[in-house]
Amino acid sequence: DHCDTTMVFHKDSSLPAGGYVHCHHCTAKQLLPALCPKCHVHKITVFGLGVQRVEEELEKKFPGARILRMDSDSMRNARDYQDSLEQFRAGNIDVLAGTQMIGKGLDFPNVRLVGVISADTSLHLPDFRSSERTFQLIAQVAGRTGRGSDPGQVIVQTFNPFDPAIVLASEHNYDGFAERELAIRASMGLPPVSRMARIVVRDKDHVKCYEQAKALFNQLANANREMNLGVRVREPAACPLSRIADYHRIQIEIIGPDAATIQKLLTALRNARLLKSDNHTAVDVDPVDLL
Repeated sequence: DHCDTTMVFHKDSSLPAGGYVHCHHCTAKQLLPALCPKCHVHKITVFGLGVQRVEEELEKKFPGARILRMDSDSMRNARDYQDSLEQFRAGNIDVLAGTQMIGKGLDFPNVRLVGVISADTSLHLPDFRSSERTFQLIAQVAGRTGRGSDPGQVIVQTFNPFDPAIVLASEHNYDGFAERELAIRASMGLPPVSRMARIVVRDKDHVKCYEQAKALFNQLANANREMNLGVRVREPAACPLSRIADYHRIQIEIIGPDAATIQKLLTALRNARLLKSDNHTAVDVDPVDLL
């Protein structure tokens, strides 16, 4: 109701509906409706590729295995997280199923098999770093196995087995991936061969939101021309997540040769009182997330 994205079903046998739906952006929660809220006739069909589904499949395949799930539902605080890892380290847990929180920095010499489920989920996000993030995830998770005297094996599940990010990560070929990815970034003038800033305009009124973004774009373009900075100022466009918590979101991307040039442009508008970070405008220099 409040965001332009789907809600996620979380199983909970203690609830009469068998679980609840949760928006991971505005944090809204509600019980799973018995019937479709639109037609009020058909039942809701739940399906998914999340860690709860993985846990269910593991329990079916290996009924005698001691399985522990680690995600935001099961890990309430840092103590839960540490206790779970200690149980796994001690050999009291056979299979650890978790989100990306178990993909980095863990060193368990007795781990001999790692499975990466839906490895290409981030590959399809509308962000120029999607291949880089996919490569990082697979490479980091793969590094959790074979750290002891026994060799390790990694199984990657993907719908795109021939994508370079998947192939090169499976080969542990960082140099090959970096060379290819940097060439693509250079041809498109994207970071790290350039620097970027992103301005997101937010408003509950969609028309007002666009008008504010268009006015800001014109001011940025005029200042860029007058100062002869040579910065690329992209036209206002809806963010990939175009509405969060009832606020429409429109972005303006600014790409320049270096941080100093971008800062000159932003400073000129701030000094003219045309740009400020507030509840309706967010300025993000070197953004790590373009959603």
